[in-house]
Amino acid sequence: MSMEEISPPAALAVSLVDAKDQLRIERDDTAFDSQLAIWIAGITAEAEHETNRKFVNRPMRVTLDRFDDAIRLAAPTFSVESVRFVDTAGIEQTLNPIDYYTDKVTKPGYVVPASGRAWPATAARLNVVMVDFTAGHGPSETTTPAAARLYILARLTELWDPATKEFKETVRSNFTKRLLDGLKVY
Repeated sequence: MSMEEISPPAALAVSLVDAKDQLRIERDDTAFDSQLAIWIAGITAEAEHETNRKFVNRPMRVTLDRFDDAIRLAAPTFSVESVRFVDTAGIEQTLNPIDYYTDKVTKPGYVVPASGRAWPATAARLNVVMVDFTAGHGPSETTTPAAARLYILARLTELWDPATKEFKETVRSNFTKRLLDGLKVY
């Protein structure tokens, strides 16, 4: 199984305005916007890796060598766009959404056959099942979980502010690390 991000999210997990406010940079000062966006994206990637979640919606794809009983998706699963497969004749097919059920409640989400249905037979080769889906809590920073937003802003401050760049293990850095504990998906 492979899972890949098709394209990055359209929005940052924390807005530039919030980042500038946190760092006490004037909102109309655009000199650091590009650098801030890179830092926010990097810290977000760190937090997403740590929690096994996607904060802002982005298109994803799972590719499998055959249908599994339950196809694991990323957490949280926002929607499933398509389930495609290569049939035994070597022709790519798209399943009708009534043929499968998307479990968006469980973290991570899953795709399973609909009640009373079974997965179709596939060609006997690699990469014959493809599930395109959207993972994330929503389309913008307003849907990013509060603990993740706080973590991103705290890490940005730690990494950006010259007074804290050389920090060692402090109460503040330990607090920051623990912010993501409640968001972890196992």
